[in-house]
Amino acid sequence: MRCIFAVIVCLSALGFAQPSVGTENGLTRLVFSLPSGAKFGLVRQGNEVSIRFQGTPPRSLRTLLNTPQVAGYRAAPSPGGSTYVVTLKTGTSYRTLELSNPRRLVLEVRSSTAARTRPRAKAPAPVVVLDPGHGGIDPGAIGFVQEAAVALDVALRTKRLLEARGVQVVLTRADNSHLSVSKATDLGLRAAMANSKRTLFVSIHANAAERAAQGIEVYYFGEAIDQRLLSKAILENGGGALGQRLTQEARGVAQRLMSDLLAQANLKFSEQLALKTLRAMVRETGAVSRGVQTAPFYVIRNARIPAVLVEIGFVNHPVEGKKLGTSAYRARLANGLAAGIITFLNSGNVQR
Repeated sequence: MRCIFAVIVCLSALGFAQPSVGTENGLTRLVFSLPSGAKFGLVRQGNEVSIRFQGTPPRSLRTLLNTPQVAGYRAAPSPGGSTYVVTLKTGTSYRTLELSNPRRLVLEVRSSTAARTRPRAKAPAPVVVLDPGHGGIDPGAIGFVQEAAVALDVALRTKRLLEARGVQVVLTRADNSHLSVSKATDLGLRAAMANSKRTLFVSIHANAAERAAQGIEVYYFGEAIDQRLLSKAILENGGGALGQRLTQEARGVAQRLMSDLLAQANLKFSEQLALKTLRAMVRETGAVSRGVQTAPFYVIRNARIPAVLVEIGFVNHPVEGKKLGTSAYRARLANGLAAGIITFLNSGNVQR
């Protein structure tokens, strides 16, 4: 369902306004614009979430929303600013994040239990999409191992680990196959699996470099700050003229997302998924951390859920490439990837 935003009139030249309210299937978002120096603290008591703002104008108001997740909110002056109290409906959970440029606080409230007409029903398990990159006619990078083969093996191992923790896993491919002989169509079919019926999306790849390089790096969608990352995106997006065309399309999406509040919130969660995944994989394997970056990868351009692309190592590095060929090292990679995903699922970034 498309998100519907009702943007309510600004109440102060200082930039603090009534929250914008957005709704879509299963959730309600309240977005507070904040002055640059404002501070806030958040506390939940029963079915109410209190947000105390300091460095904002004092406000007195009461608003009825009556969405499936939020009954309404009220505000009253408090020392140095205002306190907003949001009344949640039964069977909901929430998460928060702070966005910048401009500065905003997002309160996202989700329906977190099965319908009350079916009290014995269990809440649905998280659904994780694992995308082993390349496959079939496209082997990917080739060195001491083949990218498509090692990505699939790590994905299958990660799938088993996640399923043992009660997570439902969807694979974009389960063997050495492609989804289409057309690279653009292949990437599009993979990308389409990152829809709102799933919980998160992880695309698994391996690197190669002309000069000796090693380590794990994780990407979420966005513009590439470093020109070398743009070249990498072109290669992963099919290479040559096709890769340039698909990358340009993805860059156009990245630019449009800058003005889309919902997309910005989702990218913030994608960044958190990337950070938790990288930390867990580096901790498990002892590999070099090459950090978290943004790049216009076509396969994660339209994700409606947190989505990342993981580069698990360099297939042509004389040490790391040989490690990628061993069952023991692939097991450690899968352990780290699964641990990062579980940490993200349990940290309140999906539901709290």
